[in-house]
Amino acid sequence: MHRPNYPSGKDLLSADAVSRHDLEDVFARADRFWAEENAEDADAAPLIRRRPKVVANYFEQRSTRTRLGFQSAAVRLGHQAIDAHDTDRSRMGTTTGESLEDHIRTIEAYSDLIVVRTHVEELPYRISRLSYLPIINAGNGADEHPTQAFVDIYAIRVLRGPVSGLSIALSCDTRARFALSFVKLLRLTPPKRFTLCCLPNVSINPPMREAMQRLATLGTQISIVHDVRQTLDHDVLSIQMQDMSRFAHASLGSEAVDKERETEPFTITAQKVLDAKSDILILNPLPRFTELDVSCDTLPNAGYFQQVKLSTPIRMAILDRMLSGVPWTGQIETLPGL
Repeated sequence: MHRPNYPSGKDLLSADAVSRHDLEDVFARADRFWAEENAEDADAAPLIRRRPKVVANYFEQRSTRTRLGFQSAAVRLGHQAIDAHDTDRSRMGTTTGESLEDHIRTIEAYSDLIVVRTHVEELPYRISRLSYLPIINAGNGADEHPTQAFVDIYAIRVLRGPVSGLSIALSCDTRARFALSFVKLLRLTPPKRFTLCCLPNVSINPPMREAMQRLATLGTQISIVHDVRQTLDHDVLSIQMQDMSRFAHASLGSEAVDKERETEPFTITAQKVLDAKSDILILNPLPRFTELDVSCDTLPNAGYFQQVKLSTPIRMAILDRMLSGVPWTGQIETLPGL
């Protein structure tokens, strides 16, 4: 029998969990942490933190930025991060090992929050029902990646300004988990224009189509194009590969990654940006494959490495909020002003 998922709103499993109030609260906390990290007075006394807590990273899927992001965020807050899943050392899942239920209850005894990254879409939801601890979905198969969406929107806000006044383009596989969470979160601060750049004659993932339709009901002008050049008149372009299924085996843990090149209409290069005389801000959740040419790295338009830096205060803000017991209120659709 499952223990109750208590308290309500304890988990961040989907961008659906986030309200406008939640979004602004996270950004306000991130602004404060970002200002602290960049304070000119290096000798200033650090902000006093509460008693250190333990963040358990349950990462059964390979990760660089998300894993290091949560580890560094915990440390910068004065907390500790531990590895709660190690295929070489953990006994869970082995023939002489323990069940997921026992493993999670063990992690629960040692920690205060669990961050889950997995190729199994149902796993974060299952863990959230097993544990009283707050759970963060750090990417689950082709479902969602809500903290990456926070990072992306915060990067736009810092590097280009309020999202509500911008035109935003997204070029990627519509099944990409970062993309779905990103478009879902845009509902809280709808841009004036949103363009999806995707493969022709390929059905748009139904959850993505639903998220775009919701943006349209909020007054955002929606367009679909099939060449990245058609996005260069926008304020922001977030770009990744068009067919992520090529890399599915890598997401399952294989070392081999097919480096087949992206087709030309979906590759951004410095020459394309210069020819269009575009000042578009280019973002990429990384890792990049061949959709983002290295020639773009020296352009003033390149924002993707700054995007990585801005992920630290965002993840600090999310951890700070959840470790303080502040619930997510996005599922309460009827609350006024959210």
